[in-house]
Amino acid sequence: MIRRTVLALSLLVAIARPAHALDPAVEEVQQCARRNLPEHSARQEILLESTDAGGAAQRIEAELLWRRTEAGRSQLRVSVQAPPDVRGTSFLLLEREGGADMFSYLPELGRPRRLTGRSISGSLFGTDFSYEDLERIQLTAESTGIERLADAEIGGRKVSVLAAKVPPETESAYQRIVSYVDRETCVPLQTDLEGKDGTVAKRVTAPFAEVKQVGTRWVPHRLEIEEQESGRRTTLTVRKIDLDQKLSPSEFSEAALTKGR
Repeated sequence: MIRRTVLALSLLVAIARPAHALDPAVEEVQQCARRNLPEHSARQEILLESTDAGGAAQRIEAELLWRRTEAGRSQLRVSVQAPPDVRGTSFLLLEREGGADMFSYLPELGRPRRLTGRSISGSLFGTDFSYEDLERIQLTAESTGIERLADAEIGGRKVSVLAAKVPPETESAYQRIVSYVDRETCVPLQTDLEGKDGTVAKRVTAPFAEVKQVGTRWVPHRLEIEEQESGRRTTLTVRKIDLDQKLSPSEFSEAALTKGR
């Protein structure tokens, strides 16, 4: 599960935040993307459907909450609503200076668990996104720098291309994240997570037909995540989205993970 996605929200937040070294060509794309961001918060009802190479399927319904703190940091919480056997399973990401703190909660364990080291490579709710994937997409602007590459086309749409290097000291599985941003709607239509060998390890796509207006903003209502080597695929569908509702900071805490909403 992901925000503007990674889930649908993570992808957009990552593109829209200012980079450390302000390149006018990069800033042009970020300014456009910022017009799609909620002012303060977002609440989504999402459906996650995963299929492995053998055709085995998994279906998860969840609620995704996102808010921007007064300091401009992102906070993200995802809680599983169905099926009943995994209801209450939750994930929390709290952005901080230079990174993020992440926690998971499994009802059978009865307490939140901080995700560190190897645990961040684990699967998010059994989907094809790992905890690190979500962190990397969310914190793209915190990387060693973003550069704008030559414009391209995705599905017949003209796109701006931004590439962010992943700091080597993070011991990440990835070396670069490349985003293809639609020049008309400013929505990332494709995001490639490149491995250490320079090939695409995972690809996130937002079909343009599923990019819809919510008020004055453009929001992807469907994301498709594919692991290139195994062929595993997860589809995220936004069933409902409400922007800029009042969300309490207490909803983004370790204690909130245990509510099982």
